[in-house]
Amino acid sequence: MIYRNLDGDYGTDHLLPHPGRSHVEQIASWDGDFSGTGLTWHELIRIADSPSPATEGVQDTATRFLLLLPLLTDPDVPETALARLIAALVVVGAPQDTVSTTAEHLLAHLTKRSRHDPTWASPLSGS
Repeated sequence: MIYRNLDGDYGTDHLLPHPGRSHVEQIASWDGDFSGTGLTWHELIRIADSPSPATEGVQDTATRFLLLLPLLTDPDVPETALARLIAALVVVGAPQDTVSTTAEHLLAHLTKRSRHDPTWASPLSGS
């Protein structure tokens, strides 16, 4: 991840290095809007679960997973995704009483699915 904060050049670039190659692949960037291919669920898990002890960077798989999560562009995540996200949030200290709802909201947002909670009052439903 490269955070740019130069005058007139703000944004975040997500680069994927390839061992043995002299170049990196840009998988996403944020310059006000998201651009790039992003990651599928399986790519995200593969990268999060494969830290290289020989290189610098975050080695903890839960932290790696959460850092990569904003790059998820896959609308079809497995049913195990919610449990994986909850577990990662707990590892980094998310409050137990809100972690499930937080994880549901994050996955719904990232997969572009709307989430309906029947307990929410809405003027459109007559509540």
